[in-house]
Amino acid sequence: MNTLNRRIMLVSAALLLVAGAAACGSKTQSTGRSSIERADDYALGKVDAPVTIIEYASLTCPHCATFHGTVFKEIKSRYIETGKVRFVFRQFPTAPARLAVGGEAIARCKGGVENYYAVLDLLFAKQRFWVASANPGQALRDLSATVGITPDQFDACVADRDNVTRIQEIGTHAQETWGIAGTPSFIINGDLAKNMGTIDDFSAIIDPIVAAATGGDE
Repeated sequence: MNTLNRRIMLVSAALLLVAGAAACGSKTQSTGRSSIERADDYALGKVDAPVTIIEYASLTCPHCATFHGTVFKEIKSRYIETGKVRFVFRQFPTAPARLAVGGEAIARCKGGVENYYAVLDLLFAKQRFWVASANPGQALRDLSATVGITPDQFDACVADRDNVTRIQEIGTHAQETWGIAGTPSFIINGDLAKNMGTIDDFSAIIDPIVAAATGGDE
């Protein structure tokens, strides 16, 4: 068993956030999917966009928080909202892994693409507040309340063992398929894209694909 899965396997016992053992049913989007998506992925953008980006990131990773507060906003406005890119976020926990897994459970708690990405945005923006808190479980609970997640919903969603299993599967596939070991990492149309730090790095890959798909007519 690899290190990532060992860390995630400990989450259920280590999650001091959990106040109850009720399970929260898995929530998936009901719209169509691109061929490289999982059934439980939440994706932004047109299904038939010429480019699909899969980001492997962790809610406890500072570099990931910086990316989502800067570059991702540009990708969203320039490419996702214009129908050129389909974007998928997948959790790849980094230390403290239990908090990354708990945060993912909360992001999925209410279901729906918009809810999911809104909570991701909130957790990244407030990362220092809840991850570095003396009581991160309570901090995460407090943030959840601001987006309408009730205490009972919080307890059930964080206790969802299916969430742990899903993240294990995602991590194993990412490591075995692309050798991913750090975050954030990006798969663009099925290939690992390296050294992706700026919007220009993404544009250098995306623009030629879009031009080829549209005959240069965007």
